[in-house]
Amino acid sequence: MYASTTDQFVENTDLIQAPKREKLSKSVRKILYVSQGGTMDKWDGDIVPYMWEPMDCLQLRSFSAVIFVGPARTSKTVSLVDGWAVDTIANDPADMLIVQISEEKAREFSKKRLTPAILACPETAAALSPRAYDNNVHDKILKAGNYLKIGWPSKNIFASSDWKRVLLTDYDRMEQNVGGEGSPFLLAGKRTQTFMSSGMVLAESSPGFEITDPNFRLEHKHEAPPTEGILSLYNQGDRRLFYWQCTDCREWFEPDFDLLVWDKEEPDPSKASEHVTMACPHCGVEHEEKQKPEFNLKGRWLRQGEYLDKQGRKHGEPRITRFASFWQKGPTATFQTWNELVYKYKAALIEYERTGSFQSLKTTINTDQGKAFTPPREMTCSAGDLADRATNYGDRVVPEWVRFLTAAVDIQAGKNARFVVQVIGWGVDLEHIVLDRFDISQSNRPGNVQVKPGSYVEDWDLITEQVIKKSYPLADDSGRYMAIHKVACDSGGEAGVTTKAYEYYRRLRKQKLNRRFMLVKGASQFNAALIRQTYPSPGKQKKKGARNVTIKGDVPLFMLNTHQIKDGIINDLQREFPGPRYVHFPHWLPEEFYDELTYEVRDSAGRWEKPGNGANEAFDLMVYNWAIIYHRKLESMNWEKPLPFALPWDDNPLVFKRE
Repeated sequence: MYASTTDQFVENTDLIQAPKREKLSKSVRKILYVSQGGTMDKWDGDIVPYMWEPMDCLQLRSFSAVIFVGPARTSKTVSLVDGWAVDTIANDPADMLIVQISEEKAREFSKKRLTPAILACPETAAALSPRAYDNNVHDKILKAGNYLKIGWPSKNIFASSDWKRVLLTDYDRMEQNVGGEGSPFLLAGKRTQTFMSSGMVLAESSPGFEITDPNFRLEHKHEAPPTEGILSLYNQGDRRLFYWQCTDCREWFEPDFDLLVWDKEEPDPSKASEHVTMACPHCGVEHEEKQKPEFNLKGRWLRQGEYLDKQGRKHGEPRITRFASFWQKGPTATFQTWNELVYKYKAALIEYERTGSFQSLKTTINTDQGKAFTPPREMTCSAGDLADRATNYGDRVVPEWVRFLTAAVDIQAGKNARFVVQVIGWGVDLEHIVLDRFDISQSNRPGNVQVKPGSYVEDWDLITEQVIKKSYPLADDSGRYMAIHKVACDSGGEAGVTTKAYEYYRRLRKQKLNRRFMLVKGASQFNAALIRQTYPSPGKQKKKGARNVTIKGDVPLFMLNTHQIKDGIINDLQREFPGPRYVHFPHWLPEEFYDELTYEVRDSAGRWEKPGNGANEAFDLMVYNWAIIYHRKLESMNWEKPLPFALPWDDNPLVFKRE
């Protein structure tokens, strides 16, 4: 039988047609098949709307690379790698190199993922060369003449050949210096350079490298911490984060693990993860996970420098680079629940506390939360070392070098309910001393009863008499006293505490004492401002395990980045000799004080947390005292011309002699 010209023309008509210009996120819906319980079903793009924009950027000539950072269970590899591969085969023929982390993984990917996907779709199956030797595990030649290679990081794979498209999957598990010639990303970029603006490199991965500088301060919330691998590539791009809009206040926020609300005090991971919600960082309203599909559908990717108003209009000046870079966090992942996120994190913390191994902690933070990891750092100052520093300064008298006093109050609930008070004396350049530490546990209510901060606002009046109006004798035997400049008080705790704290502030306002008192609260976001004054919105805030708390919006509340403040306190404690910010301890402090001060550890994400159920009041009270310093901007005060309350004793308005 002779070949027919007509048959040849019909068979090869598709080869001379122009590439289809449909968006990748739409075309892939028709031709990508994925394994679902033993069957091959069409890819459902509707359930992963956050992948649409990254996919479509692969077709834009304004970018030479797309970088996607994300946790597991997001469909990132299926959507970006598998999807782009089958679209190249069926709709837009070009030479393509897919780089897996190893030869074994390349073979597995080809046999278990790519080949079944190609054969499941009539369009892609028909695009394969009919010659058997053109279709093997690592190399596939298509009818159109384009070449698809599945390789791994090696000099031979990257050498010499030009590729219009290079895909690097699971980037952070690859060798980062291939044969001593550079990173896979740089080598891939060299291979696409011949094609100029039509060449494209894709790198996708969950983070896998540790943060190189745990004390690094981010300049922008879209910036990733300093680390190798995929997050380093992300920082080189335009830095897009995925935002949700709060259904209550209509403000936009990035859904991060830090915003999940769960029972952190519950030791059992199963119970701790039973009920998990997402708190809006702007208004505090908690959202249920059942809202996640709708949030994802309406979610928006924003480049660094952009922001959205409540009507969804985009503003700002975006960061412009040749790389489109995306960073997705764990709570948005379609195929991963918030309960699972919390359970794995809590279980990993317990394993670390029990064994000292943080491997499980690293795994869940990298692959589940989609974030970089920092090994937990123990407190660098031991309780014993700090206790050895204690000096006899007398019994609660103000040393000659102290210029002013601050005090902090922590609320303790439960059977041993009390107000815990810590007074600090401050000198030039913020050299300071723990001047006093005491509890207020006995109420003035009839019946010799214990204080209940969540139930009785009159118990809070004890703070007025025993803290705000308290004064301490000077060490010069002059008979003079120094009053406390300002008091900072925690506003949270057991049910009812927030309401009573606000009621108490209003009582102080009537007494014209509110300027000497401030309410503080730890901010939920890790990268929050050091201190920020807010006025909680009117209405009711719902809180797990508590009644609705009515907030009138007339009481200032200072939100603190407690992690950053604690970093500074640790640096102060490490000073060996008196000077700026050095901490002095009086001889009468009990051993328990130093245990509290050194109990917390800095966890894998750079957050300070309690490793168990031990007390940490001394550390928290240090934070609240420092909140007063930062609120008044005293860390930058000119000590040659200090504020009146920081003047030497003879000129200080807070120094007085009792009648």
